[in-house]
Amino acid sequence: MRTAFVLLWAEISVENWKKSFDEGLRPDRTPYGYHYLEESGFDVLYSKSVSENPISRIFRKIVSKIFRADLVHALRNIRGMAKADYIFTHTDKETFSVLLLRTAFPWLIKARTVCQIIWTPDVLKQQSKFGARILGAVLRKADLVITLSSQNQDWLNQLDSRINARSVKFGICRDSFLTEELPAIRDDSAVRVLAIGNDEHRDWNTFCAALSEVSDIRVRVLSRTFKKSVTSYPDEWEIQSANSLGEVKDAYAWADLVVVPLKSNMHASGITCVLEAAFLGVPVIAANTGGLTDYFEDGEVMYYETGSAESLGSQVRRFATDVSARRSYQRAAFERARKETLTSKNYIDQQVSLILARDAIGGT
Repeated sequence: MRTAFVLLWAEISVENWKKSFDEGLRPDRTPYGYHYLEESGFDVLYSKSVSENPISRIFRKIVSKIFRADLVHALRNIRGMAKADYIFTHTDKETFSVLLLRTAFPWLIKARTVCQIIWTPDVLKQQSKFGARILGAVLRKADLVITLSSQNQDWLNQLDSRINARSVKFGICRDSFLTEELPAIRDDSAVRVLAIGNDEHRDWNTFCAALSEVSDIRVRVLSRTFKKSVTSYPDEWEIQSANSLGEVKDAYAWADLVVVPLKSNMHASGITCVLEAAFLGVPVIAANTGGLTDYFEDGEVMYYETGSAESLGSQVRRFATDVSARRSYQRAAFERARKETLTSKNYIDQQVSLILARDAIGGT
């Protein structure tokens, strides 16, 4: 049986994750569905996290910042990687760690590498050409580079044609966000607007500027970073954080529409929230950035001009007053999510298909 080693970030313990899943706190049994590798015939090993004292944690983070790679975490897991036929990484730091160690110890790490890149193109597109050339030289060593959007794939292929970059569709656990019937569209009260997200590409300032000027709406935000990002917002808004899957699903059930405010990016930021809303039948308004149109077309998700409070406010007003438009977008996104099987299982299956196809034609 083929052995796959999944290098997750240092703070993640798969055992604790599975326990949280059993308690209803996580949507999938393993991070991002990597347990589905088992259904493709792999014996799956996961990276181990360790308890760190403050000094070792600071040292690891300093090394990580210098090299843009969590080399200390990777070295702690090098024995597991040495046993593997395939290594899968989920974020950029783990990708660079594996490729650097594979270069330094080629006799030890012989596995095929399936390496995901998310944020690096957004960082390097505004920096030196020298940094970009180093990135290209490193990523050429990966057997397969996975991205979540065609924009990142195109950027990497233009950077160096020898990089084997392919975009795959991200997905969520369908069983955790399953509804057989679309919820009814409410039109007898103030429209309830939900926004969820913690990442650095959430554009909370545009969100506040746009929705503060819209009347007859109720606003709920689930975010740990919202208050750190904005200076003021209306007193009646509900600002919370979610600690369980149940709280997240309750928020979607409360909402009449979901807004995904985003800064310009290339890596499909916000796609998790868009998918969750689509599977649960809640209409979505999102910034037209990051390659979200790879997943949902206009007519399935209502897009606004990135960074424009005027554009976002206009789209919210349209949904607030046009019940038929909300119903149309709701159904279209719901059907697309199911038709395209935008699930965590399919997300893993795509990666397996690509790397096995490369092996079949003798890719090196």
